[in-house]
Amino acid sequence: MQIIPTYKQWNKLAEQEAYEPVMGWGLRMAITAIAPVIWGIYTGRTMDASWITLTAESICWVELKGSFAQRLRILAGGILLTLIFSMLGSITGTNIWLSVVAMLGVGFISGLFKNLGDRGAGLAICVYVIFLITNAYPTRDIHELQHRAGLVLAGGLWNALLGMVAVVAMPEQQPYRRTVAVIWKQISSLINTVAKGWDGTSVRSSLRDIYLKEKEVRSAIDVSLHLYETTAHQVNKKDVDEYELAQIRKATSLVGTHIIAMSDEMEQISIRDTNENLRLKLYALLMALQQTVDRMGVYIITLKPEEELLLSSRVSRVHKMIALLKEYNYDINDPHTEIYNRVMQLAERSLKLIESVIGRLETLGKGLSVYRSYSLIKTIFILHPKHWLRSLGILFNFNTFTTRYALRSAVASALALFISLWFKIDHGYWIPFTVIIVLQPYFGATLKKAIDRVIGTVLGGLAGGLFLYLPTGVFLQEAILFASFVLMVYFLHKRYSVAVFFITLSLVMLFDVEETLNPVLLLTRAGSTIGGAGLAIIAGFALLPHWDKKWLPRHMMTAICANYNYFIATFFGTKALINWTRQKRNAESKNSNAFDSFNRYMQEPSLKRKSYAIYYHLITHNVRITRELNNIHLEQEHKNEAEGDILTTNQLQRLNLCLYWFNKNMELVRQINPDIPAQTPPQQPLPVALTSQQLLYTDRMIIELKAMNSDLQKLSQRGQE
Repeated sequence: MQIIPTYKQWNKLAEQEAYEPVMGWGLRMAITAIAPVIWGIYTGRTMDASWITLTAESICWVELKGSFAQRLRILAGGILLTLIFSMLGSITGTNIWLSVVAMLGVGFISGLFKNLGDRGAGLAICVYVIFLITNAYPTRDIHELQHRAGLVLAGGLWNALLGMVAVVAMPEQQPYRRTVAVIWKQISSLINTVAKGWDGTSVRSSLRDIYLKEKEVRSAIDVSLHLYETTAHQVNKKDVDEYELAQIRKATSLVGTHIIAMSDEMEQISIRDTNENLRLKLYALLMALQQTVDRMGVYIITLKPEEELLLSSRVSRVHKMIALLKEYNYDINDPHTEIYNRVMQLAERSLKLIESVIGRLETLGKGLSVYRSYSLIKTIFILHPKHWLRSLGILFNFNTFTTRYALRSAVASALALFISLWFKIDHGYWIPFTVIIVLQPYFGATLKKAIDRVIGTVLGGLAGGLFLYLPTGVFLQEAILFASFVLMVYFLHKRYSVAVFFITLSLVMLFDVEETLNPVLLLTRAGSTIGGAGLAIIAGFALLPHWDKKWLPRHMMTAICANYNYFIATFFGTKALINWTRQKRNAESKNSNAFDSFNRYMQEPSLKRKSYAIYYHLITHNVRITRELNNIHLEQEHKNEAEGDILTTNQLQRLNLCLYWFNKNMELVRQINPDIPAQTPPQQPLPVALTSQQLLYTDRMIIELKAMNSDLQKLSQRGQE
């Protein structure tokens, strides 16, 4: 009986690894770091091995995602950064004032790397880690500087070699497919959340719970678009693989939109008042759809025949569940009959999208492996200067948000380095190191990370110190060191305090290998970590702070403007909106920014009572307006030509009423945030007829617009007080 849960756990771990290969990253980190250490022990060159390990480990913190070309550029960029900043640290380390000035630049550039997303955070480590360590151990002459440069270059090349070996046999399009598979995984979680309560035993999910899952779907789509920017309407059909993958991603995102539409419809139904037989059939449909989406995520990564067979059985089950619902004898007096039919219709459309994805995957196939796809000339072209210039343009995009954060990081880290050098603190570079790691763009995130880092550091140091007093051999210590590297990567995105515990444990083991471990050093590191964390908290509070008390109204007004533009482009543009998903993504992204700002606003310290309710209501109204616009476009794509193509007087009145309330809301938006420019209101809508379902969505939108107007008036009056 104990074997079954163990097998399930291993199976779940393998499935998670297929979506996000964290364990593979951890093993690469461990091999990258431990191999030079072993070489150093057996050759007596432990100091040289330390520099190789330090460089390789710093670059290895960059998570390798995306295509082979993107990974190669990331690795080359990491090597270049470690070379530049190791030389800077080695040269300036002999002078306190040069070190502090250089730290200003390093801290500022490290902050700007936020512009490059998740991979930017990893590249920032290449900058500040190598600078701080080399600054603490400066070179004395040109020969020593050249020797160190050679070791740094060797570490970078060693890491690049392992990084390339890990992907050369991988199918070229697998990373793209993996990003799409993650979207399917999040859609599966969304369906599971929507289905809660319909089984009659669990508690029904709240609107907030469903929206959080919708945000995770949106985030997965954004990650895919960040790595593979070309959308379905932009890709050249001649590039068959990229075209098919872009169409697959578009269909995947539309499935998520259909699920949200189903959730909106079912929200109007009271579970208690629903016939038990019908309720269980609806629940069975949702769960069958969830299982289908779940298997789709696995199949799109592996493309195994057995997974395709399992997926086809899931698709067949959804067809059967829809057929059972159609055969159900609905009560004539049930006011929700139209909603049930709409849910079935949306489920059928989702199923058609799923079947279209399966067909495209069959056309696409697994594709060629990396080493067969990239010739020597094609590989060299990956490092073309245009790619570096584009990345530099993104890096040095001086917007208000990242610039303030970069300046805060620069000043705080320079002050920390000055303190460590002025007072000659042993291994004092841990203070600025902690400051840069802990300091986040928002105060709440900085405070949380500071607490996690202090807890992980203290416990990791104690555990490492106690372990080293045990009678263990060097082989066991190396095994513990290897395991620490794997586990710190595994817990990095799951629980930061645990990741810090293993990071500290690995550092303790490294110091023991170098025969420099002593209890005072452990206490010094713990004290430096606490001091650096405290300095980061003070800096986040005092140096150009980003308070959402100020920014939340701006994010909220921007989100309302995005919906206004979405509405105008839909009904009052110069021509029919074909690429409507771009407007959809923009509106949803702005809603997400407002929601995140609201959550941070609630966590900020304040002596005054905060206006929670009014902002929450505004966000809710705006999210629903976006959904209604999405539903209108979903219906437009499946519009029956028999419903007519002439805009009737009634339809025109509805659209003008929507426009009237949008304009009234925009007047209040500009009162609250005068930075938003006034726009010329459109006059005539596009001559496109609306279906009865689209008119229903329009009526819902009018209700939300009226409610939003009332809340905006209250918010405007508070601003004038």
